Amino acid sequence: MAPELRQRRHSAPRSEDEVHEDAKTSGSPRKRNGGGAKKTFLVDAPSKWRSFRTRAASAVVMIGGFCMFLALGHVPMVCMIFLIQGLMVRELFALAVEVRKEKDLPWFRLQQWYFYGSAVFFSYGRFLKAKVATQMMGNERGVGDARGHGHGGAGYSYSYGDAARAFGWWLAAHHALMSYLAWMFGFVVFVLSLRKGLYVYQFGQFAWTHMIIATVLMQSSCFVANVFEGLIWFVFPVFIVFFNDVAAYLCGFFFGRTPLIQISPKKTWEGFIGGFAITLAVSPLAAQWLQRYKWLVCPSTGPLTLIGGAATCEPDPLFMMTEVPVSSIVGGVEAVLGWMVPHGWVAHAARAVFGLETVRASWFQVHAMVLASFASLIAPFGGFFASGFKRAFKIKDFSDTIPGHGGITDRMDCQMVMAVFSHLYITNFIRQPGLMTIGQLLLKVELLPNEQVLELFKAVRNMLVARGLRVPA
Repeated sequence: MAPELRQRRHSAPRSEDEVHEDAKTSGSPRKRNGGGAKKTFLVDAPSKWRSFRTRAASAVVMIGGFCMFLALGHVPMVCMIFLIQGLMVRELFALAVEVRKEKDLPWFRLQQWYFYGSAVFFSYGRFLKAKVATQMMGNERGVGDARGHGHGGAGYSYSYGDAARAFGWWLAAHHALMSYLAWMFGFVVFVLSLRKGLYVYQFGQFAWTHMIIATVLMQSSCFVANVFEGLIWFVFPVFIVFFNDVAAYLCGFFFGRTPLIQISPKKTWEGFIGGFAITLAVSPLAAQWLQRYKWLVCPSTGPLTLIGGAATCEPDPLFMMTEVPVSSIVGGVEAVLGWMVPHGWVAHAARAVFGLETVRASWFQVHAMVLASFASLIAPFGGFFASGFKRAFKIKDFSDTIPGHGGITDRMDCQMVMAVFSHLYITNFIRQPGLMTIGQLLLKVELLPNEQVLELFKAVRNMLVARGLRVPA
């Protein structure tokens, strides 16, 4: 358990007025919350317009930075995700630090970052190793050239570059094992570093570190997978969560008076319901606008490039306009609402109100409404969880990195929930299971013994001949 969560035994109990006074006078970004303070909604807050201007200016800067990385392509977008993820981990690591005990453990903070690095290697490697394999295949020199100087042919000499590629193939094929051995090295170092009198603190930090890795890294890595499915599958879930947050904030700003949940006293039912309605209405329009751009729609199937990405491809029928049954559209919303409404009731009500059996739309717009429903009804509970977490630590924000918003973690709490859902939604309902990319297939081949690789080569060559294709020299 993190040290801040435990009550200090030798400190005198403090009144709620003293705690509230600390919140007003402290210059730290982690301001103490006053549990006994009177609830003030945004609609009644005297400084609401000043707060609104600060939040709006920060939002414009964040949107501008996001669009810059988006325009640069897939790899820069993954780098942005990695940067945000690292800043979140840094904020959360800092919560449980006790300076006095850290002085007796000079290398302990380095151990935390080592475990984080091992987890990054594992989680990012799951999505990137097939890309790297495709990249190495494209960089093979002299394969099937016009002079017939392929590998093993006349005039070919084995070089250091070939050795590096062979090691890269081996590392990519045994990525999971390498990840585990890297973590085990950190585990052994941790055990050897245990100090008498600090056991509880060290094991608490060990648990704290791995909880952060599980809740931040494993969830945000789903965004990396979405990026390579096509930038639109990353952009739309991020946008719709951000839009719902803004819509709920504005509805609560102007109309909110009914408290929604105790752990987040400024949240109101007016903001929650208004944000859901506006987000659901805007989602198909935003999806229609985004699906027009091929560079957003096309998945990243080729080798990785530092700048740019999949600019052209044959558009998936998913993004084509067609006649979609109304029952399919509202059925997705009904699936998100679950047991809250009777089965078929939403579809029946939609047909009775609008008198339509089909509408002209793309299936991506239908999926967009499902994602928007989740972003409005379920993802906000990631924010409520973070609010309860901060109350447990008696802090106002995780940091003051973003003026008017708090820390990076304060902005990404709902996004983490949406990252996992959007990834699972894509793998369950969008992409066909069992299909394998060239890179993934090559990694499987790397695990075969040489004799079976030769047999596979002969079988593929015969398959090419049977299809009437020219076998490369």
